Amino acid sequence: MKFLGNKTSDNSTRKIKRQLNLRILPFLIVVLAILYVLTNFRGWLVFFIGTAGAWLIALLWTYSLERNLHIERKINYAWATVGESVPEQVRLTNHSWLPALWVEITDESASLESPLRLVSDVASHASRNRNLSHLFKHRGVYTLGPTHLRCGDPFGIYTLSLVDQEANTVLVTPPILPLSRLRIPAGGWSGDLRNRRGYVERNISDAGLRNYMPGDSLRRIHWHASAHFDSLVVRQLEAATSRDWWIFVDLDSSVQAGIGQHNTLELSIVLAASLAVRGLKEYRRVGLVLAGPKYTLLEPSADPYQGWRVLRNLAIATAGTHPLSQLITQSHFTNAATTILISPSTSISWVAAAGRQRKGGSLMALLVDPTDFGSPLDQHKVTRALAQHRIPYLRMPGSLLDDAYSSATPADGKRMAGGETLKRYLQQGRHVWQSMD
Repeated sequence: MKFLGNKTSDNSTRKIKRQLNLRILPFLIVVLAILYVLTNFRGWLVFFIGTAGAWLIALLWTYSLERNLHIERKINYAWATVGESVPEQVRLTNHSWLPALWVEITDESASLESPLRLVSDVASHASRNRNLSHLFKHRGVYTLGPTHLRCGDPFGIYTLSLVDQEANTVLVTPPILPLSRLRIPAGGWSGDLRNRRGYVERNISDAGLRNYMPGDSLRRIHWHASAHFDSLVVRQLEAATSRDWWIFVDLDSSVQAGIGQHNTLELSIVLAASLAVRGLKEYRRVGLVLAGPKYTLLEPSADPYQGWRVLRNLAIATAGTHPLSQLITQSHFTNAATTILISPSTSISWVAAAGRQRKGGSLMALLVDPTDFGSPLDQHKVTRALAQHRIPYLRMPGSLLDDAYSSATPADGKRMAGGETLKRYLQQGRHVWQSMD
């Protein structure tokens, strides 16, 4: 009698709930048995055998589906960019010798605007496939799943509910802007190189030849060229520039402006991702510094996986409480590297911190204009402070965010899986899946 009510069994991946729809059925069987014993009327015996037999068949049918009905979800991509479509295959398999006459599937993936409900039948020792296409409209980590299954026996006595907690995770990175025309200053020492003679002698590259001048080091004499020209010729040297980029992103919640996805934080992240992708394509070593709830520092690297590391941190980035001036103070600008500061802040404190920390290399600021996102505060004080510290800057208008997301939106009218299109899938001339929306 342990199957009379609801049964729930939990394991690491599945939750099973078997519900008896006709709760009066056990009592009816008991009553029929008592009536047959008291009256010895064969009609009661027929009713008893028929009712008990139907209950037993329904129980065995449901138990068989419980053990042999499985669903699998398979994706080919572990990450995508906003606006890209990620294909997924959903397979419903019945290993039982009994068919599943109806199976209702509810998909609660985070990429769906509303849960997708489908119904199908699965023959014994057969499977059904469904191809989904998930279109992601915003950066972040998305979970495809869990999946709920409902089925039952032919008599409707039991309803079986299976919750498959297996899920696939997709990392959606920010959209990328084409910033190839954005001029980034080359890394190298700023200021008077004469005070950094030791550095110049360790990091030099040939820029050409010139005649020997009194005071030139004998180590710089080009002896082959001197023999050819019959006079002393030396190598003309210049300070070697660095190909390293440090990208600082201001995630301080107190300086952000905008509503929803249209805000300065999103534009700052899009700019950082776009610069990182550009730098890696140019074979630069790219590093990242930001602080949301946690402080993140990625040392500059040209490793093939560096792009994944940078984009992953930007995809999951959220606002924090650490001001940009604190990030600059805690970080040490690498000598001869290019440091790019991205901020919507209207405070000049981070400009002063950058000026104090700069010991060498190049600095550049990308100013995300907060007035384009509804803020009454502008960055005039910031631009004046940058000019005083001789730090080049560029204003980044809010329209760039619209350009990034509009270019990431497909123009062929594709919808998210479970939307108005692709309601039915055909296989061998019959309906395999039917929408319940």
